[in-house]
Amino acid sequence: MNPYEILELSPGASAEEIKSAYHRLAKQWHPDKFVGPAKAEAESKFRHLAEAFSMLKDVARGAASPTPVQASVNPSESRIDLEEAPAPKERNAEDWYREAKACMDHGDFQKALGLVHFAIKMDGGKGEYQALLARAVAESTGDKKAESRALEAAIRLNPRDVDSTIRLAELFQSVGMYARATALWETARRIAPNHPVFAKAVPAKSKGYLGGSLADQWAELVGRIRGGMARMKGGR
Repeated sequence: MNPYEILELSPGASAEEIKSAYHRLAKQWHPDKFVGPAKAEAESKFRHLAEAFSMLKDVARGAASPTPVQASVNPSESRIDLEEAPAPKERNAEDWYREAKACMDHGDFQKALGLVHFAIKMDGGKGEYQALLARAVAESTGDKKAESRALEAAIRLNPRDVDSTIRLAELFQSVGMYARATALWETARRIAPNHPVFAKAVPAKSKGYLGGSLADQWAELVGRIRGGMARMKGGR
């Protein structure tokens, strides 16, 4: 694999040129922009872009910090021969997942999204992969439907994933799906009654404002709504 060709660069490109080319092509070939057979091609292209970027990033980092002997060498003579460069090792799902997590930690959400997609494609049975996908979607695209699908998959694979359960409850609550949100809040409380979200008190701001934790506020509000609906039905 020639990483320069994949990133459409000339040999000896600078670190900034490598980074710029990667971001441009990753945006162009992001799998979420494609459907059907074209999506599979985009996934393959995106994976190769990530591998090429990883290779050249290391090369550029080494070139930017020469040893005293290298410092006196003519730059044109110090370029690395790609034929001699070691081929990247075959990565497994856990490798892609760890790199995706690292990208999330560094704020590179688009790259994290693409990488965690590959982890899931290689091993779709890990709840933590789906939970990371949900986080990447929320940060990179804000697509609530895609985020909720990933969260549901995470919970299905790991029913005791309280953080995903709470986040899904918040999503359902935000779009008016109150019954499902309430059920998830109750499930989360059963799993982890001491979770910070249940202990974090919110001060009252005005008369009639619900006190207690966010989850308690929600449960009380739902109770009021249900009570009001019951009274309305009884008055008919």
